[in-house]
Amino acid sequence: MNKFLITLATLVAFTLSGFAYAQTVSGQMQRIIGLGDGVDGGIAEQFTKFVIAAEKTADNGWIVGGSMSIQTAAATGGTLAPSTNNMYIQMDMATINIGNTIGPAIVAVPAVNAMVPGGGVDAGYQFLFDGGNLAVNAGNVGFREAYYASNAAKIDVDFPSVNGFTVGVSYTPSEEFRATTQARQQAEHPTVHGETIEVGISYSGEMDGMTYDIGAGILSGNSRRAHGASATQIINNDLSAVSIGIKLTMGNMTVGVHGYDNGDSFGASSDVDKATNSGYNTAITWGMGNLTLGVGFSHQELARGTAAHAAATTVASAAASHVSEDNITMIGIGYDMGGGVSSYVQLSSNDHSDGDHATTEVDPQVLFAGINIGF
Repeated sequence: MNKFLITLATLVAFTLSGFAYAQTVSGQMQRIIGLGDGVDGGIAEQFTKFVIAAEKTADNGWIVGGSMSIQTAAATGGTLAPSTNNMYIQMDMATINIGNTIGPAIVAVPAVNAMVPGGGVDAGYQFLFDGGNLAVNAGNVGFREAYYASNAAKIDVDFPSVNGFTVGVSYTPSEEFRATTQARQQAEHPTVHGETIEVGISYSGEMDGMTYDIGAGILSGNSRRAHGASATQIINNDLSAVSIGIKLTMGNMTVGVHGYDNGDSFGASSDVDKATNSGYNTAITWGMGNLTLGVGFSHQELARGTAAHAAATTVASAAASHVSEDNITMIGIGYDMGGGVSSYVQLSSNDHSDGDHATTEVDPQVLFAGINIGF
């Protein structure tokens, strides 16, 4: 497999040599202000992002290109390391992506958790002011699925759409090769899974004036070798995650439902109390010219399992079998000012539980607003 990766990368390099690049540079700037009960409010810089892209048609008709995004944030200590960095070859039979790119299991499934203006729970803006989520495993993306665009050594193959159906598959040599650092984890017992296969399939159609997108994705991979800070040799479960969603658009209204289940992927085969991790998202938006209104609800739950509980350094009072939950109700208003300028206001009502009735959690309401400039 490593020889295949090297050969494919060399092919891209030679294909690109001998002609000038067609280049574009774009970016975003964001500023966010937040307030609420039980949180520290204020003004936050989520990021300033620069995207550099190049694309060219080779003599044989292939389209070869790539892009890289560099993200920094003065207030929050953002890094200048590339957060995405991939090259691609587009042919009649398929498009091959190499590098840090979103996999087909995620691309295929409608991002219902991002529908509400302000990014729903997917953008994570409310978590700048409320970091109290309890139902998140190391290595997965909250409210969605495992290993979102996490790896810089991924090979992704997407096939052309046929009769509304689109299929993609990707191979990741190891989830230890992280996206932003571009370096393999040095820990002897890393907390991420090994080599991973993703498969995604989607269907887009129209019926009686209604358009719909349906998607499903599956991630399968080798087991990880540690739980949290523990270096104890434990036989862990393989990665097995599934995600499915549907989004319907009728005139100015869009409705979406999405669910995911990571099963016992982050647990150990020896667990007496089994690990589980799952959740769902729902959202409705209405478009009224430049104004968009939206409401949504997101839920995720987690049982750490016996081995992970023994290695945990937080929420230690809850037993391994207790189910931690996060529920977030959202109301958002977005306004497109034109010229690449947009703004939004979102109210998030958060409900966190560690599954132990003796524990009193902080359940803040966060009101945040932001302005985004694209260039």
